[in-house]
Amino acid sequence: MLSTQRPPNSTPNHLLWGFLLLKQYNIESVNAVLVGASEKTFRKWSLIYVRLIANLPLLDWENRLENAPETTTFVSLDGTDFRILEPTECDPKWFSLKFSGPGVRYEIGLYIATGNIVWAHARDAFIDHLDIDEKALADNGYRDNNYFVNPNGDPLKKILATHETANKRVKQFYCMKDVFRHILTLHPSFFRACVNLTQIMIVNGEPLYDVEPLEQ
Repeated sequence: MLSTQRPPNSTPNHLLWGFLLLKQYNIESVNAVLVGASEKTFRKWSLIYVRLIANLPLLDWENRLENAPETTTFVSLDGTDFRILEPTECDPKWFSLKFSGPGVRYEIGLYIATGNIVWAHARDAFIDHLDIDEKALADNGYRDNNYFVNPNGDPLKKILATHETANKRVKQFYCMKDVFRHILTLHPSFFRACVNLTQIMIVNGEPLYDVEPLEQ
């Protein structure tokens, strides 16, 4: 897919630069030395490929219905926080309770039957995407029982433990683990790129823990 979207004057090495930026998240001068290019050239091509990876159409919300069991709960949902620099804009939306400081939160949704990622967004409009009578499995931070089922036994807790594994895999990329130093408008692209790479790993030999479908 990337081969049809990449700029014609780019090379496979530029893709590797994007991976380097996501995975190591070194300061720009270090990355430039590692790849043998100027900081400006590294910045240009690494960001181009971060955006290309982020835009890959790998997550499909409708996949939660693929071979779905007889249930109305197909997806588990969990929020995860990421550190950012203190924004110049004073707004409580940039405050993370987890860090007691600046941060952003996204929600990741997994198809329970397979562990594949089917949702990755900021906290907006998730419930609007649920079908009538459909609910998502989530922890006690999601208290509206019109849309969420909270764990009340070991099988459900096991599913949410799988979710923790997914969150940790996204944070194997140091751009998501460390404080994000780029402009804040780039954070969604970095996040989605890391999620897409995590999903690629899930379907290519690194699945999450096996879980049993929910019984109604």
